Parts: sequence; structure tokens; C-alpha cells
Amino acid sequence: MIIQFIWCGNMGEIILNKVISQGMSVKNIYVKTKTQESEEKITHTYWVNIWLNSDADIVFLAIKPQQFLEMNDFIFPKNSLIISIMAWVTIDNINKKWSNKNIIRCMPNTAISNWNWVVWYFFSSNIEEKKMKFFINIFSKFWYILKLDNEDKINKITALSWSGPAYFYFLTQLLKQKALKFWFSEIEAVSIANNTFIWSAKLLENSSLSVEDLRKQITSKWWTTQKAIESFENNWFIDNFFDWIEKAYDRAKDLNW
Repeated sequence: MIIQFIWCGNMGEIILNKVISQGMSVKNIYVKTKTQESEEKITHTYWVNIWLNSDADIVFLAIKPQQFLEMNDFIFPKNSLIISIMAWVTIDNINKKWSNKNIIRCMPNTAISNWNWVVWYFFSSNIEEKKMKFFINIFSKFWYILKLDNEDKINKITALSWSGPAYFYFLTQLLKQKALKFWFSEIEAVSIANNTFIWSAKLLENSSLSVEDLRKQITSKWWTTQKAIESFENNWFIDNFFDWIEKAYDRAKDLNW
């Protein structure tokens, strides 16, 4: 089986590394790089072939959406499996460019380099069993994968999960800023904010309780946490937060090609 990577940035390199670690011979792996610097790095690190193989069975589109427009000179076999990690570019538009219906869109994140991040994927046509098995084996070996029942859910995941870490970091940032206003030092404020969210996340990961139950455990009636939660509710924080996610979702749909 011949595997082709088109470009190989951070995400592409993570996947390339996992493919090789599964025992795939580097003789059967081809990488078309964007820059000379990238070519030298991939060559000296992985010893794969650095050019385009037009007979590839599996093609990883590890490119950015705007680079999709530069792919006019690339030709792939109609029976090859195209695995796209591009945001915004739909299966229909990939099919129009290469007349290939064997397309899987998946949504990894750079966090997959270190953790068992969820990878969501969607395909609209029947995929050859051997090639589908390759995709499942590679991704499920290292990450938790979930099949979506419609492509628009990728836009929703973009607003919820891809953007989610930014929401998390933003709240951490706000907690740090408030700690500084309470006259804690910079080191103390960072420690308070970071540890609060890091250990809360670890507890959620390791607990058998739901997030709702964990929250209730530290929200005793009439005490400090309850006052904060009531303020969130009374000042439309929840409705506004949902509205912000809707705006991210609308933007994701607007960006679809």
C-alpha cells in the first residue's frame, strides 16, 4: 500500500510518525513538502520518499484550507482514499477537484501528540474495506475516534471543541487577572489560576461522577460558590456563552468551501 502525504506541517508530522510506528515501511511512504526546510527536516527524521507518487492508495491532505486552491496540478487515482484534515473544505468540493468520492474528513487537534484526544470523522460514500480498515487502525490505535452522522457537525465541533481550549485558557486568564487585583503576586496569581483549572480537569478525567455532580459537590447552598453561580445566571452569562458558541458555529459555516 502506497501512502502519500501532501505537505507535512505539525499535524501531518504527528500522523506520519504514527503511521511509521505501526510498522509501515518508509519505502512505501511519500511526502510532498511545501518548503525546502520542511523537506530536509522530514528526510533526515523519517527517511521517507520526498516527492509525489501519482499511484498512491492513501492520500493525507495535511494542508491548510487556503492551500487547497494551490492543488490544481496534483492528480490522484480515482480509487485512492483521500483523508483530509482540512477545516472548512467540504467533501463535495474535494470530490469536485479530483472526481474522487473516497474521502474521509477528520478533525484531529495538535493535542493528539500527547493525549488520547478525540478525532471526529465523516464520510459520505462507501469506502473500500481494506482502506477503511487502515484509517481505523491508525487513528483508533492512538486516539479515540467518533464517526459523525452528518458533515455539518464538523462545523459544530469547530465551535465547541476546536475553539474550546481557547475558552478554557481565557477563563484561566481571567482568574489570574482577578487574583492580581486581589494583590497576589504574578507568580501566586499564575499558580492559583493554573492549578485551579488543571486539577479540576484532572479530577473530572478520573472521577466516576458527572460534571454536574462534581459542580454540585462544591456548590453548597448559601455559601461562596453558590453566590458566584447565581451571579452567572442572573447576569445572563449562560445565555451569552451559548450565543458566543453559536457565533463561532456561524463563522465556521461561513468559511466552508
